[in-house]
Amino acid sequence: MSSVIETDVLIIGAGPSGLMAANELQKREVDFICLEKKAEPSDLSKALGIQARTLEMFELLGIHKSFLKKGYPGPGAKLHLGGEKPSLVELYHIKSRYPYLFIIPQSETEAILEDHLESSGGTVEREHEVVEVLQSDQGVYVTAKHEGELKNYFAKYLISCDGVHSKVRKDLGVDFIGKDEGFTFFLGDVDIPDFNEIYIDMTLNDHGAIAFFPYADGSYRVVGMDRAKQGLPQKDSLSLEELQESMNRILPVSYEVKNPKWLTYFGTAHRQVPSYRTGRVFFVGDAAHIHNPLGGQGMNLGLQDASNLGWKLDAVLKGYAKDSFLNSYHEERSPIGADILKETSTMLKIINLDGIEGKIRNWTGKAALTQSWIEGIVANRLSHVYNEYTKTAGNKALRDFSLSRGALQAGKRIPDHLLFFDGTNDERLYPLIQKHGYLCFIYIDAQNQELIDYAYAFYEKVKEKYANLFKIFLVAKGGTVRTDGDELPIIYDVHRDLKKGLGMEKGNTLIIRPDGHVAFHETSTDAEAMMDKLARFFS
Repeated sequence: MSSVIETDVLIIGAGPSGLMAANELQKREVDFICLEKKAEPSDLSKALGIQARTLEMFELLGIHKSFLKKGYPGPGAKLHLGGEKPSLVELYHIKSRYPYLFIIPQSETEAILEDHLESSGGTVEREHEVVEVLQSDQGVYVTAKHEGELKNYFAKYLISCDGVHSKVRKDLGVDFIGKDEGFTFFLGDVDIPDFNEIYIDMTLNDHGAIAFFPYADGSYRVVGMDRAKQGLPQKDSLSLEELQESMNRILPVSYEVKNPKWLTYFGTAHRQVPSYRTGRVFFVGDAAHIHNPLGGQGMNLGLQDASNLGWKLDAVLKGYAKDSFLNSYHEERSPIGADILKETSTMLKIINLDGIEGKIRNWTGKAALTQSWIEGIVANRLSHVYNEYTKTAGNKALRDFSLSRGALQAGKRIPDHLLFFDGTNDERLYPLIQKHGYLCFIYIDAQNQELIDYAYAFYEKVKEKYANLFKIFLVAKGGTVRTDGDELPIIYDVHRDLKKGLGMEKGNTLIIRPDGHVAFHETSTDAEAMMDKLARFFS
């Protein structure tokens, strides 16, 4: 019997979610092993849209520039809902530094993530097929086959990123609740010489639905649903002739497609595990939830799952947080997954309307999209920037009801802002989070010795209990601030972004999580009470 290989975290699967989890752990120097069944990375384009909130997660990880060099910003979508003039959904409304849908094939997303992992010292153990998963109160045991031999692993925690047919989920007897939706979609990556479009271009009518996604190299992803081919026996193989036939049937004026790079049929389903945590195992990405591809949500959902979990595992493994802190992964991510399953299922039902109902859909859709405020709601919703965690029991318990009405409370996403230090070394907020992880802002307003004394007392207590986990800053409106030490840098809120955007006022303390959400926002200036609240946060 071979010896047991031990690690803190075992990641099963090296798709986008698994690679994101690996990068999050590698950044924090957490000991992990990532096992992948396939010998080589996938060369299929698969998912191709990265939403604004995911790009923000990439920035917090420090890899966004590698992505921005490879793809391009998609400005929005044209919806042909009857009539000659399409309705527009413009994405510049998105309240982010990334107000667009970033177009890049999934194969390149995975390549960037794996390259970054390797450049920082991490690896993926390929050609490792998991054959058995068992768990105990102490950890998780995994047996994997590699080059014909069995290898045994033990980890304190396991992250299941092994997709829709998850071996981990099956071995642990975890339900995947939901159903098949009963529709067959076609998909092709092709050249369309006579088509020139920078927008996503979508047509809905009684013959079906079809959408064109432009790639940076001038080719297109074509995906759609042909009503004439529903209810037939499921098959995976799609010919170029069949794709052309469906396009000719659905489009009022069709285009010739050439040079296929990938052609396939696929079915859709919506399913979700009842809990994203089972003992010491966490389900991420398609192992936790699946749904149809409408809105470009799926891969983004998994990448954000991994981002939410990574820093929490680090906090527990380093002794800053209790094991129960990890329950917040399910509490925060599962409701968002459930919402997206519901929304994508509803979108599919709306797309499938025909006859009089289809005409009503077209009329109401065109009327709604003439309103810029509705356009803004749609754009921000799809971008995930509205996906926040304020409604969980844990974050509700951390609310401070004495804060001003506009103040950001526990679980809210922090928008990026420019922070003024001395006019020459200014910094945006997100790179500061990327550098330090946990941030603490204490708003002293101006030279106020009582608040400065509180800030330093809190700093000493935090340093004693949490070592260098937090970076604490004093925030003043301007002027000259003098302190006896230089341990707490001073931010001057000259733009009033922290006051107006975050709702900070004199005497407020704001703790920001490594994933860019509020840990809590507090009016108390009692250092001991603040330490108690930190302990509650990490419990």
